[in-house]
Amino acid sequence: MKPRNNFWAAFGYAGRGIWYALRRQRNLRVHVSVAMAVVWLAWVGHASRWQWSALTLAMALVLSLELMNTAVEAVVDLASPTFHVLAKAAKDASAGAVLVSAGASVVIGLLVFLPQLGHFGQDFMVRWHETPWLVGGVMAAMAAAYAVLWGKVPLRQAHEGGQNRFGETP
Repeated sequence: MKPRNNFWAAFGYAGRGIWYALRRQRNLRVHVSVAMAVVWLAWVGHASRWQWSALTLAMALVLSLELMNTAVEAVVDLASPTFHVLAKAAKDASAGAVLVSAGASVVIGLLVFLPQLGHFGQDFMVRWHETPWLVGGVMAAMAAAYAVLWGKVPLRQAHEGGQNRFGETP
């Protein structure tokens, strides 16, 4: 079958790439889980437009770099199925980029949430009294999303080919 090469097909390809990474990369699921919690905290804490902007950019950067790390690892595994120092360097540098962005995101999160920490319980209760059905619905949706993300999504198969960080082939 010839691949479709049009604008809308690109969204499908991108979606399949995200799905591939979600199924095979535990760290991406961790980052998505943290992002969901951050969105919930920002919503409950009535984050300002600028705070939402900073949090959104931080989450997008971490998730994007985690997807790129998955791509680098797949290409390295394909190109170098046995151990090679440069293959290890490429994988480690890619993982390092994710670590740097995650660290910066933690700093942004602290800058946004630390000043509001003392008021979080009060903010939650205000949200609850304003719209209890919405708060309950959001909490139920998050619980369902976490259950799917950690229960149904992960691929339960042995790692396919490639090299691990220690140079041993699985």
